[in-house]
Amino acid sequence: MSEREVPNYWPGHCFGCSRTNPHGLHLRLWYSERGCFTRCTIPDYLCGIDGIVHGGILALLLDEVAEWTIIAHLGRFGMTRNISIQYFKPARTDTEITVESQIISRDDKNAVQRSTIHTVDGTLVAESRSEWIFPKLSTIASVTSADEATLQQFLAKYPPKEHTAEQ
Repeated sequence: MSEREVPNYWPGHCFGCSRTNPHGLHLRLWYSERGCFTRCTIPDYLCGIDGIVHGGILALLLDEVAEWTIIAHLGRFGMTRNISIQYFKPARTDTEITVESQIISRDDKNAVQRSTIHTVDGTLVAESRSEWIFPKLSTIASVTSADEATLQQFLAKYPPKEHTAEQ
């Protein structure tokens, strides 16, 4: 995997990626050939059963990295239409995991992604298939606290990329 970091210019308070949300995960992301990935350690206070990462947190990670893949590679915002997750093994809290997402198909209005979570030793913890739509920025602004100008300025920093071996 590449070690080129995806710059995070998001000014909001996203639980997954915001650098300013005091309760958030402060995820950092890197480009992969066809997507993005993050390495993170989930603290014990986000457990389900003691010592095991809550399944909802794993779902959030799969969804968050998929969204950043759309932003970083397509220069757009996506909204999750559908996500299907299979859980294979538990992920331990306070232990590093890697979450990666790749675009497997797309057109002008939709994308489909495959996302995975692996332990450091390569064990597959969870896998998702998600379907995304690309709404107009005015639609996103109408259902969030972000105004359309802020969304436009943010996305202008992420021009669409071609899928090359360098990414």
